[in-house]
Amino acid sequence: MGNDAITPVSAVFPDYRALFTRLADDLSRTLFVVKRFSLGEPLSPADIQALERGYELTDDLRAFYAQMNGQTLKWFLDPALSDADREAFFLECPDMDVENGGDGYASAAIRILPLRDVLTRDWGEDVYDQPNMGVHGQALSVADFHASMRPFELFSEYHACILAFREKKDPALFLLDDHYAVWDESRGTDVRSYLKFQLATKGQSDARKRWLSEYGGYDRRVRFGQ
Repeated sequence: MGNDAITPVSAVFPDYRALFTRLADDLSRTLFVVKRFSLGEPLSPADIQALERGYELTDDLRAFYAQMNGQTLKWFLDPALSDADREAFFLECPDMDVENGGDGYASAAIRILPLRDVLTRDWGEDVYDQPNMGVHGQALSVADFHASMRPFELFSEYHACILAFREKKDPALFLLDDHYAVWDESRGTDVRSYLKFQLATKGQSDARKRWLSEYGGYDRRVRFGQ
């Protein structure tokens, strides 16, 4: 046998464009209404490099945006279901919160931002209420705070997920709670784990909180499906 390097299977980035398309198709064929589903057009390596602008993304983040420049998915239990079908559903899935279809606090929604919005948009006070508090025990200027804490997914008016950078590299995903005001009560994770979790939970909003929320947990990292 030759000694050519073989890429480990675990290092191959999954085809999330196909996987999320399949998820939306599967949901639309069951008891749910898919109100919104879209995938952004893929970015070229040159597009991604131009948008990084001093940031250093992980290989998985680059691979994701090379498949889709953002994503939206919103679904909920069909309100036209008969009482019998609704009762049967909740007997089988008593812990699923899937009836709220409003944009303010959707039961199940994904809204991953385009890379330009993640890295270059001036979010001002749209996301962070008190940036002078610093981040993860480290005092930061307001400018450094906004450079370090970049919105990644705004899936409701109550919760969001951010990429927290250290010196504009090594980003980890964290959950924001309480209308984005609480940002230091979440464990961190990586983008591949986050996407796998989204698929497994079909984008259910409360599932993210059950997985990531932990008081003072910002020094902890969790993985999913690895």
